[in-house]
Amino acid sequence: MKARPPSVSRLRRSLLASLVLLPAQALVLPGFAPLGAQPASGTAARSTSIRTPDFDESVRWYRDKLGFRLISTTSFVQGRTAVLERSGFLLEIAEVDHVLPEAEWTRTPAITLIVPDVDKEIARLRKAGVEVLQDPEDDLDGRYRTAEIRDNGRHRIELREPIAESGGFNPTGR
Repeated sequence: MKARPPSVSRLRRSLLASLVLLPAQALVLPGFAPLGAQPASGTAARSTSIRTPDFDESVRWYRDKLGFRLISTTSFVQGRTAVLERSGFLLEIAEVDHVLPEAEWTRTPAITLIVPDVDKEIARLRKAGVEVLQDPEDDLDGRYRTAEIRDNGRHRIELREPIAESGGFNPTGR
């Protein structure tokens, strides 16, 4: 009896599990301020996965616009995957063979990026042709200034700037 190859999802989990052991270090690229990333849900996970039919363009977009670093690419019968990293956060981009209808685009952010100045980051991204979904504004509890963008496909990305200490006082007046 011939041994069956491991499933793609098991290979993908193994790849991500081995990459999580990489030391988390700040990524500093020319023209990019070091930014942290976290899943939008606010949990402590340090990785997420998105799916796109525009694989090459999506990998390029995350590298060029947001400063992610390509760690690896893998080709499977069902498509390709890439793992990118930024400030210790891992992003897996998986290729799919179809485009989701606009009604199924994400309505909540897939990723939240911590940035030092959300207004400057939005201005930089807007000049680079990135779609801005929400201009910078303070959240209701006054702890963060937030904005939202859309990647080259359908995924929402939240940009967050911490603006206040735990006491809620915002010394910058923003």
